[in-house]
Amino acid sequence: VSQSRYLVYPGTTFNQAIEQMVERFYIAATNSGIDKGFNQYTPYDLLIIASMIQSEGDISDFSKIARVIYNRLEIGMPLQINATIDYATNTRGKIRLPYKRLETNSKYNTYKYRGLPPGPISNPGEAALKASVNPANGDWLYYVTVKPNDTRFTKSFDQFNIWANEFRKNEELGLFN
Repeated sequence: VSQSRYLVYPGTTFNQAIEQMVERFYIAATNSGIDKGFNQYTPYDLLIIASMIQSEGDISDFSKIARVIYNRLEIGMPLQINATIDYATNTRGKIRLPYKRLETNSKYNTYKYRGLPPGPISNPGEAALKASVNPANGDWLYYVTVKPNDTRFTKSFDQFNIWANEFRKNEELGLFN
């Protein structure tokens, strides 16, 4: 996960610290190009997309996750982003998403509601912002992290299920602890 660091010196006020963060965001927005929009997506849409990218994967997979999001949006498929459920239910940090949470009645439930959620779910770093306007090339619709540092992408739902079963076995073995 990429993060920005801020130097806060003794005597810095709350407002000064917030101003520094906002200024850093505007620099990242300009450097990434989200301020210009991308295809039919507004800068705000891109911020939402980047926030999901940031929350969903490792920096090495950001552009592939972006492609999955765009591919799903293009065909009207629900985004089914687990991190949006975690945001809606305030349960971040859990690797497994219990099925009961999929029933959450929130506009952030991207299993229930199609399209983008109403707002960002995290504060994305510059790498996630860049990925939102530079998605990888690919036809992927699914991805799953089968073990740490091993996230796989596919267009096939059957292949996704095979890998999801591999994830469950690895989880039972304690690879995600």
